[in-house]
Amino acid sequence: MTLEFRRATTADIPAMSAIRLAVRENALTNPDRITQQMYEDYLDRLGQGWVCERDGTVIGFSYAAHEDNSIWALFVEPAHEGLGAGKQLLQLATDWLFAGGAQAVSLSTAADTRADRFYLAQGWVRGELTANGNVDYRVVRGATIRRAEAGDLDAMWAIFQPLLAGGDAFPFGAGFEKSTFQLHWFSSHPAYVACAGEQILGMYKMGANYPDHGAHVASATYAVAGQAQGKGIGRKLVEHSLAQARREGFLAMQFNYVVSTNASAMSLYRKLGFNIAGTLPQAFRHRELGLVDCYVLHRFLEEE
Repeated sequence: MTLEFRRATTADIPAMSAIRLAVRENALTNPDRITQQMYEDYLDRLGQGWVCERDGTVIGFSYAAHEDNSIWALFVEPAHEGLGAGKQLLQLATDWLFAGGAQAVSLSTAADTRADRFYLAQGWVRGELTANGNVDYRVVRGATIRRAEAGDLDAMWAIFQPLLAGGDAFPFGAGFEKSTFQLHWFSSHPAYVACAGEQILGMYKMGANYPDHGAHVASATYAVAGQAQGKGIGRKLVEHSLAQARREGFLAMQFNYVVSTNASAMSLYRKLGFNIAGTLPQAFRHRELGLVDCYVLHRFLEEE
């Protein structure tokens, strides 16, 4: 049984409405709030819609709104979840907005739901929890994360070298050579890269913090290219690593050595739920500040 995707029409509105009322998460408290006219408007005047069919029956749909470059709706009939329909419907809507000139696409969904975890797994950047119990998501045009390949080594090394020279975040010094870097990033822990087209903007590697009795706790290392810093790439990498750690069955994430004066990293980690589990007094020799503390950071990973 194959899934077929096509542009939505007014004839699909009854099926889409039935799916919208059938979902268990992000359910409508007032079914009358979403009207026939709203479905019609987002088919053409305000955006565009798509449906997924299985054996001639509509099982899911998505809508893109061009006024604010957002995903107005994405729902899959509960009995057909897990088939990949949602992922493709999301891609169709996002690609359409990017093709129309959007530099970023946003959406909102209820927190701590299957949908919440779904968008995170697709590489979207998770925002703060809002007062109404929702979380906002955002994806930047062209920014995708994939498994690092051997051919990425030169680009990854080019990102890492200036960070070493900075002397304010990593314990490695001038003697850290490319061959050592390759061993660190292409050995026991899988590495991932964030890309905009062919350009690599950042990277991370993630795996067990310790073997055997400590193998249920993950650890990770991140690096973002200088020209990409401050654009959400670091957050995208950390959130992707947390989702990947959950998928691999880890129960927690721990960072063993975060320089206390690395304000941008500490701010991001705190926003993403990490707590200081311990302090290593004067454990890092900062290039400008001299001896400074390092932190051990930790957070549990909620179950899928």
